[in-house]
Amino acid sequence: MNLLSLLSGLTKHDPHAIIAIDADPAQPVHVSRSELWRRTLQLRADLATAGVGRGDVVAVCLPNWSDLLSWQVATASLGACAVGLDPQGPAADLVDTVVGARPRVLALHRDVPAEVTDRLGSAIAAAADPQATETPAPAVAVVPGPHADPPVDPSPWDLGGGAWLPSAATAGMPMPDTDGDEPAVAFAPGLAAYRESTLIKHATATAEALGLADGDLVVCTRPATHPIAWSFALATLAGGATYLFDPRLDESTLPAELARFSATHLVADETTALRLAKAWHADGSGGSDGSPEPPDAATGGNPLPSLRWAGIVNATSADAAQSLDELGIPARGLYAPAGILAPFALWPADRSTADRWLGGGTPICSDVELRVTDPDASSGTADTTTDPGTGTDPGTTAGAASGDRRGVLEIRGACVPDSATGWFRTGDLASVTDDGDVRYEGPAHHGA
Repeated sequence: MNLLSLLSGLTKHDPHAIIAIDADPAQPVHVSRSELWRRTLQLRADLATAGVGRGDVVAVCLPNWSDLLSWQVATASLGACAVGLDPQGPAADLVDTVVGARPRVLALHRDVPAEVTDRLGSAIAAAADPQATETPAPAVAVVPGPHADPPVDPSPWDLGGGAWLPSAATAGMPMPDTDGDEPAVAFAPGLAAYRESTLIKHATATAEALGLADGDLVVCTRPATHPIAWSFALATLAGGATYLFDPRLDESTLPAELARFSATHLVADETTALRLAKAWHADGSGGSDGSPEPPDAATGGNPLPSLRWAGIVNATSADAAQSLDELGIPARGLYAPAGILAPFALWPADRSTADRWLGGGTPICSDVELRVTDPDASSGTADTTTDPGTGTDPGTTAGAASGDRRGVLEIRGACVPDSATGWFRTGDLASVTDDGDVRYEGPAHHGA
């Protein structure tokens, strides 16, 4: 199983099911599985024509559009690695990542600021080796997005390696032969890479843990170029559900979007979740912008009956989850350390509120080992190691004892970057229970 075969299977099962929605105040675009399939195969052919092959990098700097899905799947199917870049992020960080990754192709949206292209062009030229026979400049693919027409001439976006327009999707393209298991995605700034098999395994496990299926709709408050949102987008794909892409999504538009599209699952940071709950608890008529009416305090009415799961990333306080729970919205904390596919851990529904309202949970992938180390030990002196599959100490580290252990969490096994060797140090303080659950306690101090 790979990403292309996953999409193929979904399309054969129900070609007309909606796999993604590109939100828009007036004209949202509902993307069917068959449409995404056609887009992906055509883009795959375009990328192959541009010289993309096994081991290459494709940098994707696009707004929060469904195009991100087709670029990811098409790139991975060629054995290449997609690097997602946030076009709203600092221009200096974007330039540094592109220069460091040396992509064969760079996808840019047609409205990218001139400052960004100018800085990219200058940085790429400065990094060029005068003795080299090939230019380090990527070919630029100019992507118009779901609500705009492509430019007539892509040459203004040329950074020295040429520029081209993705072809319109056509029907009837055959399923290509794919093999291998290459790094398929990497996240800036560290470019931690994950093989396709790791992505599929984690996405499938997440979809099963959340019960994602046809008819569900997932919303994340971060753009899909962010590791947390991208992981949930792939889980949505694996579960056969629908993912909402909205480049304009923020705290002011979130309530209306959740109601408008009948969201069933929400992934939010702690601050956004708390503000959302407070807004729904507040007095007033509300609803004038299409957002759900505030609940009746006397009846405890649910402002959004369709929403059956709200995940709060790395919650250090129970306030947000408790406030949502009081509205009838099932809310749970989850754990998503930086540099690890998200979520790393989720709380089951049957856990006490003392646990499930805070960051942490049971690891999504069972074949991982956890240990906590002394925060003051620069080399990471282990305190205990736990195998979540059995809840026992596998004996790889001395000093294990019964009861929770607290320190800097380290992870080995599934869900960590394929480039990582040995133990992956998260930089987060956490405790690990005898059963293998994680309780997130916040970032470690700088010396950890």
